[in-house]
Amino acid sequence: MNGRVRPAPDGLRSSALLGLQIGADWSVHCHTYPHRSPILTLRLGMMGVTISPALNAVTSDQIEFAYALIGAANDYLVECERIRFASDDTADPAELRAA
Repeated sequence: MNGRVRPAPDGLRSSALLGLQIGADWSVHCHTYPHRSPILTLRLGMMGVTISPALNAVTSDQIEFAYALIGAANDYLVECERIRFASDDTADPAELRAA
């Protein structure tokens, strides 16, 4: 797990638990603006998630989070590819030709 666990200055901590099962109806966008922080948007069917800096303030914590997000997304990609390619390798060649 990447990230920092430390006391929040105001005593408040981030909290939420959200499980998303990804089907074919998804999109991911990074919205950028000339004079404000970016917004990362994930759409999964009728569900949407946005990620943006608190109070529109880009700090070193935001940069660290973005790098951790890149790393975790890459790990997710590598694992999905491993499973997908492993299932292709074990599939019946006749089934692959029919697909």
